[in-house]
Amino acid sequence: MRITDDLDFGVDTHTGRVRTTNEDDYLAYCPAANDERAAIGLLFVIADGMGGASGGAEASRAAVRALAMAFVEAPPHEAPEARMTRAFASACARLYRLAKEQPRLKDMGTTLTAVNLLGDRVVVGHVGDSRCLLLRGENLRQLTVDHAVRRAEHQLVRCVGAGREREDADVMTHPVEPGDVLVLATDGLWDAVDAVSLAQTLRRMPAQAAAHELVRLAIEAGGADNATAIVVGLRACGDPAARALTTVEPPQREGVRLPMLQADLPKLRRPMWPLAALAVAIVVGSWALVRVLLRS
Repeated sequence: MRITDDLDFGVDTHTGRVRTTNEDDYLAYCPAANDERAAIGLLFVIADGMGGASGGAEASRAAVRALAMAFVEAPPHEAPEARMTRAFASACARLYRLAKEQPRLKDMGTTLTAVNLLGDRVVVGHVGDSRCLLLRGENLRQLTVDHAVRRAEHQLVRCVGAGREREDADVMTHPVEPGDVLVLATDGLWDAVDAVSLAQTLRRMPAQAAAHELVRLAIEAGGADNATAIVVGLRACGDPAARALTTVEPPQREGVRLPMLQADLPKLRRPMWPLAALAVAIVVGSWALVRVLLRS
């Protein structure tokens, strides 16, 4: 993919050790045309679907793409905050239509968190409990508020979908500076990796290595959920249209490879003694049968 050369970009995702499917989704959009880049900036989106067999993956994918399409089709000179609000409304409407068209998807929903980078500021849109974090120097700050409560299990109180045609999105604008690092993370990552480890990783690694390491830490901590991280380091904060484009290669497969998990496999194998006992019994039984046949 192509991205402006003032950014250090990285992304990684993994299903985890417990789930069988990855219901997270993400998107990075950098317009190729200078005039479009000047108008809408760059867009980074992350989503964590819910609904399992009834459509978690479909929900996150549809919401991310509907939001991005709303940016692409944005009217000229639309205010960034209005554009973000309209894009979230478009994502909500898309999931509502899908649920009406396909009854099996009636309960699907997703978190949705988006960052629109516009030179020296970002517009953040947010529903759910995926997070947008900002690292500036030694300070790691959460820019979003979790729309969730902790009871017997983590429960969302606001999401895109779940049978609702509309959901109010938090939309806010924050200034950014050269050296800042923005992180988008699903709860499978931030719930497993403490803030100190997260900040240390961002300080000592470039973006792609940091995204990979954060996901690896989440899996190492148990991998109870899908884990996804987008890391965007700001080398400069000029006009996006004035920047050259460079090519980055995000991973084509989930970043945490099987060999990292191999150490845990032996304790998951079935014990071998029942098979050994069965083999001995077969041998003894066969020998006894042979002796009986020889005597007769």
